[in-house]
Amino acid sequence: MGAWLERHFSWHGETSRDEYRRWLPLVIPVEILLLAGLWFYGHNGTIHFPSTLSGVSLLAVGFAYRIALFFLTARRFRSAGLSRGWLFIPFFTINIPVGSHFWSVGATITLLTILAGATVEDLREEERIY
Repeated sequence: MGAWLERHFSWHGETSRDEYRRWLPLVIPVEILLLAGLWFYGHNGTIHFPSTLSGVSLLAVGFAYRIALFFLTARRFRSAGLSRGWLFIPFFTINIPVGSHFWSVGATITLLTILAGATVEDLREEERIY
């Protein structure tokens, strides 16, 4: 199990576009659920989890998912030659009021990084910078 985690979810190494796309059937529905939760249960652009067992469990699963997606996308950006600095923006809560609603910049950047990871081609071996 440790080798599997190291292969998919470590900061170092690379992930090809095809390997990244294999995770999209999991990532896309989870992101839709997160956006729906933000829309229906959010307050000022953030979701506040209750201090119950279910709330703490959802928070823990959400953190684990975000960390795994962060490392997977970081490896993908490395193999595509993109800056991994974009991956740190979603960790900040940046909410812009739009009328009576809020626009979550972090959620938007997360969706854009997933799109970039799924569509940008891999660098050829001779273009890689180590």
